[in-house]
Amino acid sequence: MKHFIPLFLVAFLIFGCSDNDDNLHDYHLEYVNVISADLPDEFIYGLTYRINVTIEMPNSCYFFYNQYDYFYEGTSRLIYPIGHVDDGVPCTPNITETTFSIPVQALQREPYIFKFYQGEDDNGQDIFLTIEVPVI
Repeated sequence: MKHFIPLFLVAFLIFGCSDNDDNLHDYHLEYVNVISADLPDEFIYGLTYRINVTIEMPNSCYFFYNQYDYFYEGTSRLIYPIGHVDDGVPCTPNITETTFSIPVQALQREPYIFKFYQGEDDNGQDIFLTIEVPVI
């Protein structure tokens, strides 16, 4: 039994640390466009809400793993969904939509201004779907 453990460790190191990366591929992350967002007409202070956001995946190389950047800017909230994009593989041009949810707890008395990323204009400036939700 004593000889079995070192033999197992050697075999594990030889085969477990193989340089064979055939299953790995290149990818990058990028912001994807928001199509719509489902928000209540108003928030009640102190309650938590789930905001449903629908995004667009422009081709078959885009995947969404429930990742997004959420920035505070005064009373505004900027939401940038993040797409995982496979590089160096053939993509089909089919556009798909995906919906995810964001939890928001109403902890400010001022209206919330949500800005959902929708791409860039011709000058490279971010474009947003802007929705204001009052707090009662």
